[in-house]
Amino acid sequence: MGAFLAGPLIVKYEWVLILLSCIIAFFTIAIVFRDNAEFKKIFQNVLFNSILISFFTYKFSLILFQTESIITSPLSILYLSGGSKGATLGFLFSLIYWVREFKKYNYPLRNWLDGIVYGSVTFMLSYWLLRTLLFLLF
Repeated sequence: MGAFLAGPLIVKYEWVLILLSCIIAFFTIAIVFRDNAEFKKIFQNVLFNSILISFFTYKFSLILFQTESIITSPLSILYLSGGSKGATLGFLFSLIYWVREFKKYNYPLRNWLDGIVYGSVTFMLSYWLLRTLLFLLF
């Protein structure tokens, strides 16, 4: 996949597709839970927070796994990724956060599973569709 320039930044098409798929999944969850506004707000907050936890854990896991390279070149944390270890750690922290929030709020497990299934399936289908359309256009 290619990339484009946005000022001084190089933005990969894949990241744009992921962002668009997240937005589509977010609105799908909002439509599914439109009758239960209180749970919708809680679920979307937990979802957004878990995505942020995963991303920042993934990005800053270099401090744990490649400490000497971060000490010698602190700006490398901006352009290096956490790799598979960082992604696993981010997923684990996000999962712990989900379990903690599930226990905190007393909503049925069915509501939480509905949101997770609708969100993840919508994300995957919209990503696949947008990626296919991008390949057809370019």
